[in-house]
Amino acid sequence: MIIDPHYHLMAEEYFPDEIWTMLAHQMTGHVTGDRAAQASADQFRAEVIPRFWDPDGERLLAKMSDCGIDQSVLLADDFGVRFGGLPAPLQEQNKAIADLAACHPGRLIPFCSVDPRRPDTLKILSTCIEELGMRGIGELHPDTGWEPSGPEAYRMLSRVEHWDVPILIHTGLFFPPLHSKYDLPMYLDDVCADFPDLKVIAAHAGRTLWWREVAHLAGIHPNLYAELAGFQTLAVRKRPEFRAMLREFIDICGADKILWATDDPVYDETGIKTSAYLDLFRHLPDDTSDGITFTQAEISAILGENAARILKL
Repeated sequence: MIIDPHYHLMAEEYFPDEIWTMLAHQMTGHVTGDRAAQASADQFRAEVIPRFWDPDGERLLAKMSDCGIDQSVLLADDFGVRFGGLPAPLQEQNKAIADLAACHPGRLIPFCSVDPRRPDTLKILSTCIEELGMRGIGELHPDTGWEPSGPEAYRMLSRVEHWDVPILIHTGLFFPPLHSKYDLPMYLDDVCADFPDLKVIAAHAGRTLWWREVAHLAGIHPNLYAELAGFQTLAVRKRPEFRAMLREFIDICGADKILWATDDPVYDETGIKTSAYLDLFRHLPDDTSDGITFTQAEISAILGENAARILKL
């Protein structure tokens, strides 16, 4: 079974224009690793970003079939508090995800999102989980200005723990004008210790700067998991380093704590094809030329078995 626990269902109205502008300025250089070769922000905004928008999920479902991905988690994002509102109400985004997943049971898994600083956070989550049947919370973005171990977050997390659904929270550097200091993985040490029954997934595994911190935290906290959305950039640009990193990650916390993930449609639409990233993982046990080895059991766990267990599939 192949499960992608990190897919953003995007439509133009789900994000404030500041987010699209940020992505237009940052993503090409981030993906290619060559800022000198990146397209202009205006060109990227006009030609590439519209390919991210897929509110009816048609391109996602076709890609899943082509790549052999069995299930994908649809994520929502709440940037409204940070930027003073969203073009469409937050609950419109959450409900659209729930409705689309309901049309494709067994293929799409709906997560909802909300900034914990909203005065109606608990009401929004109650509607999503109890009425719309959404299966988790994420992607949460502390970089919009809140601490994962702060009082607003704890008020939300105590309720999420009661519902027994996982949260997926961003870790690792993010682009300005958002603030990466709130994405420090160490915040999750308090969260996991204070909510031991809450399943916490560290989105992006702290990225390439903080992945060891995430690995060691996952090694000591039974309820913390790490997913590898966005590691396509390392895998494509420096495959030997990626193989060494993944082997060390497994050795630190165990293969049962790691989830393959994409962060699509962003990477697939900007030149790093999901099919290639998935094939790289599938063939990890076959390549021992560098002295680094992976077992089929480890890779099967990372590609889907761990996510299935966390999501109770």
